[in-house]
Amino acid sequence: MEKKTLLFFNSNAGDGQAQQIAVEMQQKLEQKGAQIIELNTKTRAEAIVGLQEMLRQKQLAKIVCIGGDGTLNIVATVLVHAHAQVPVGLIPAGTVNNFAQKWQIPLEPRAAIDLILRGNQRRVDIGECNGTAIVSSLLFGSLAELSNDVQQRQKQKFGLAVYGWSALKHLGKRQSAELLFFNQTFSLRAKVWVCLMTTSNYVGGYQYLGKTSAGLHVTMLNNMKINKLLNYGFFALTGNLRRSSTLTSFDIKEVIIKPVAKQAVSVRIDGDEGPQLPAKISWLPHFMTIYVK
Repeated sequence: MEKKTLLFFNSNAGDGQAQQIAVEMQQKLEQKGAQIIELNTKTRAEAIVGLQEMLRQKQLAKIVCIGGDGTLNIVATVLVHAHAQVPVGLIPAGTVNNFAQKWQIPLEPRAAIDLILRGNQRRVDIGECNGTAIVSSLLFGSLAELSNDVQQRQKQKFGLAVYGWSALKHLGKRQSAELLFFNQTFSLRAKVWVCLMTTSNYVGGYQYLGKTSAGLHVTMLNNMKINKLLNYGFFALTGNLRRSSTLTSFDIKEVIIKPVAKQAVSVRIDGDEGPQLPAKISWLPHFMTIYVK
């Protein structure tokens, strides 16, 4: 049986143009003799079930993912669970496209389509948290909880400014969480307001590190006092991580994070709501094959 190319997207992603992009991609692939199947889902759970079934049937030559970091995360998570290697082409169509910017995938749809058709591939690094892939970022703490309250339509209408506005409205109303970070070689206990872990040097669509490291980069706002609340507001509004005086930063390849007390701490992964702590977070080097320049 000839393997097929899967077009995977959420028609509500980004500005809602994913369906139109899929039609154009399908036409170009069919001109090259490819057989196409389409998976257009509305929920994460529905998408995971559909992708898992296709992988079990071993019928996919490649996956073309149309969307942002959250949509790509679904593909990567299914590949993590299946321990599978299927080349993935990304056509960015999300609100934020950190992964695409890191790997210099064009944000313009037709340029991204042409890149996939050229067929150049490379293996790239991602992370994993309790079985969920991390293609761009993991976030928890007060800012993560605020982000859970931001609706998709608000992101589409107001862009990244909605996060800063939401954070400033709640300035001083949130509490830190006392957490333990540890692995086989280190242990750290800290009162954390916000912790960001990234596979990329881009956050919110903007570059904040000069280069990426061979591991997850951790930046956290911790052990902060009341007189540092304005510093927190600056972080929440601008995302400029390097100018804060209350930050702890390090790189790591594996860590377990758990609350010291019985405190619920929500996690966001690639812009979407994820599990609660405790969590085991790992670096997966050269895990996923993508199409690049």
